[in-house]
Amino acid sequence: MAQSESVFKKGEWVVLKGRYKWIGFITAISYALEEYEVHIVRKEQDNDVSFVNLSIWADFEDTELMESQLSEGNLHQLIDMALDTKDREWFLQLQSMLPKSEELRL
Repeated sequence: MAQSESVFKKGEWVVLKGRYKWIGFITAISYALEEYEVHIVRKEQDNDVSFVNLSIWADFEDTELMESQLSEGNLHQLIDMALDTKDREWFLQLQSMLPKSEELRL
């Protein structure tokens, strides 16, 4: 796959399917190996959901673009996890994804 043929970009939310359904966002791309580095934040199997904080490499062909965006509530949960793990970069990225609210004036 040539570089220009890559569908996904750094920062996009993706799903990796297999034994588990892994949800995360792309942090790096290797065109030579045709792989994405994905920062995984959630793992699902049947009705069991757990939050995780790890990065894995996945083949282009095993990666699907996430169909829907995270809700504001999901973002707050992930922000709490970023704070718990003291991951400043991830915290800032998640915080920037929150909807902007209007400034309150007294």
